[in-house]
Amino acid sequence: MKLFATWEVERTSPYCIPRTCSLKLTRLEVLKPLEANLREVIIAVSMQSSRRTLRSNEIILRQSGLIDTVLDLSFSLQYPHFIKRNGNNLQVMLQRRKKYKNRAILGFKTLAVGLVDMGQV
Repeated sequence: MKLFATWEVERTSPYCIPRTCSLKLTRLEVLKPLEANLREVIIAVSMQSSRRTLRSNEIILRQSGLIDTVLDLSFSLQYPHFIKRNGNNLQVMLQRRKKYKNRAILGFKTLAVGLVDMGQV
């Protein structure tokens, strides 16, 4: 599955460089149960200061809540890379849908987050 997001370059500051980030995930391994009765998770990717989030389809977990599976996910997004500040972090999140009284409602709950400093890549 390939997910792609673009960004409008016209409204940028002089300390901002438009860049494209491509991330390919090939494996997901959950070593301990995250929540009770958790059956499916979603992988989401976004820049730390951005509202735009790319999400995968739901990944089904086993009864024990553990998983070790091969993935074929490609995320590609354009983002503003700031030269003079530290807001260039890529967030890779493991999420689930929000629930209220065992019903799915709008929104997602983040279970785990990993940060990649794009200034170091």
